[in-house]
Amino acid sequence: MGLSFNEYDIIHQHGVPTFGFPAATFIVLAAFIEFVVGYLLIVGILNRLLAFVLTLIFISTTMLFGVTEIIGHLMIHIVLIIFIIEGVSFYDPPINIHRTKISQMVFVFLNFVFTLATFLLIYYRFA
Repeated sequence: MGLSFNEYDIIHQHGVPTFGFPAATFIVLAAFIEFVVGYLLIVGILNRLLAFVLTLIFISTTMLFGVTEIIGHLMIHIVLIIFIIEGVSFYDPPINIHRTKISQMVFVFLNFVFTLATFLLIYYRFA
């Protein structure tokens, strides 16, 4: 994969622990996890738990990158805090369209595969 020097520089300059993975693999895994968490928040699964975990991740990256991280993710922090306090509120998540657990699981799986394939196609076709 054609990763630029910026990703490697951040990993090496800040001493980011890669948990035994090579830097290129760690960057791809981090991007995939970010995609999965965003997808689950949009679909409406475990909103409070994911918001809490994501807030903890952002706090840990703030310790690494400083105040720039807080300023850059301020709007996301506000939305995550609202998710933690209110849960879903008036927003009817897309998963609630389906009534049975089986149809919800099929919905989440097929939409995940479709969305991931679309992003990968756009990235590798036009990047």
